Amino acid sequence: MTNMRLTAAVVFSAVLFSGAAIAQDKPSVAKYLSEGYDVLRVEIGNPFLQFVLKKDKTLVWCSVQVQTGETSSCRTIK
Repeated sequence: MTNMRLTAAVVFSAVLFSGAAIAQDKPSVAKYLSEGYDVLRVEIGNPFLQFVLKKDKTLVWCSVQVQTGETSSCRTIK
């Protein structure tokens, strides 16, 4: 679990500081994390990073473009 959190922190730091992730009006991984969501899972695939986030009983799936750091979409899955 520690390795996953470290990987998520490194990946998220790259996404957060890319600029594109910050300047969005739509939901983003940064927005959910600032609201207290935890990263449950991160999958690295080209050209997207897939995040599963959790807060209480709510699960959210987000897809982020690797090259731009832009959140493509976020959906509540539970």
